[in-house]
Amino acid sequence: MDLGGQKNASHCHLFLSPVLRHCQLPAIYSDLKCIGTRCPALESLFLGRAIADATDELPVKLLSETVRSCKQLKYLECPPLDCASWKHLSNLTTLVTVTISEGHDNIQLDPDNFNFAPFVNLTCLCFHMNTAAHFITIMRHLEFPSLKVFGVTAVELPLTEAEQLLHALSKCKAYQTLESIDIFCTGGLESLEPLLQNATRHLFCFTQLRTLELHLHSPIYLDNDLLMEAVSSWPHIRSLSFYSTPLVTFRGLFAALRLCPHLDTFAAEIDAVNIDVDPEAESFQHTSLRTLDLSYSDVEDPQAVARIIFSMLPCISEVLHWDILEWDQVDSELESLRLSVVPA
Repeated sequence: MDLGGQKNASHCHLFLSPVLRHCQLPAIYSDLKCIGTRCPALESLFLGRAIADATDELPVKLLSETVRSCKQLKYLECPPLDCASWKHLSNLTTLVTVTISEGHDNIQLDPDNFNFAPFVNLTCLCFHMNTAAHFITIMRHLEFPSLKVFGVTAVELPLTEAEQLLHALSKCKAYQTLESIDIFCTGGLESLEPLLQNATRHLFCFTQLRTLELHLHSPIYLDNDLLMEAVSSWPHIRSLSFYSTPLVTFRGLFAALRLCPHLDTFAAEIDAVNIDVDPEAESFQHTSLRTLDLSYSDVEDPQAVARIIFSMLPCISEVLHWDILEWDQVDSELESLRLSVVPA
C-alpha cells in the first residue's frame, strides 16, 4: 500500500488487510498507530516525518506506538526512534534492514535504557540525519553481529564526532560480517585538520570489508604506511574512497595495490608531484582497477604521470579529478599513449 502524497487518513482503514505486507505512508497517522495489529503479516513499513492529522500525542510517542505494533517487520524506514522502539526492534528476528531518516533529531536517548538484545539478523543499517548525536548513541550501545552494510549521511559531522562514530562502529560486534561502510557529510565548513590515524585504525577490525567511502568535513589522514596497514587488514577490499591528506605516493599506492588484486575503485588525494616510481623499471600491472579518482591532487609533470598510469594501470582510460588543468593534460597524454599502440 502506497498513499503517495495523501494526508487524509479517513480512508486508510479501507486498505488495511490481515495479508498486507508492504506499506508506504508519507506521514505518521494517529489512526494507524496499531497498523501492526490490523496487519499482522506486515513486513515492509515506510513512514514519512510529518504528522498527518491533528493529535495531542507527541510525534515520537505516536511513531513509537506505530512501530511497536509491528511484530514481523523485515524492512523499516522512519524518523528517529525512542528507546522503547529500539528495544522492540532488537527482539524482531525477522528484521534485516533499518533506515532512519531526518526528522526529530532532538530526540533524547538515555544510555542507561539500552539493555537490549543484539540485532541478530539485521544486515543493513543506515542513517540520513542533520546531526550525529542520535546515531552515535545507537552505535555505542547496541550490537549488530550480522551487519553487512552501514551508511551515514549527515549535514553536520565535526571532527570529534566523526572520531566517536568510527570508534563506536568498531564496537558493534560486526567484525566478521561488515562489508560496506559509507559515511558522507553534505554540509558545513571543511576543516583542514586531518582525522587522527588512530580513528582510521578503528576500521581495521572489519576483515570482510569490500567497500569503504569516507567523505567527511576533515580529510582522512592517509600516508603510505597507513594505506598498507589498511589494505593488509582488508583482503577482500574492492572500493576505497576517501577525502584524504595528499601523502600517499605512487610507490605507496602500487605497493598497496599488490595486496588487493580485486580493487576496482580508488579515490583519494595523493602526492603526484614527487614522483617516486619509474614505469620502465617496474613490471607490475594492476588489471582490476577501473576507476581512479585523484580529486584535488596536485600534479606538475602530466607526461610522466600519464606514462606511470598507462604502464601500470592498463584499464584506466582517464583520471577523475576536480577541474584541474594539469589532470586534463594527463588524460590527453593517456589518450595519445593508447592511440600509439593501436594497430594501424
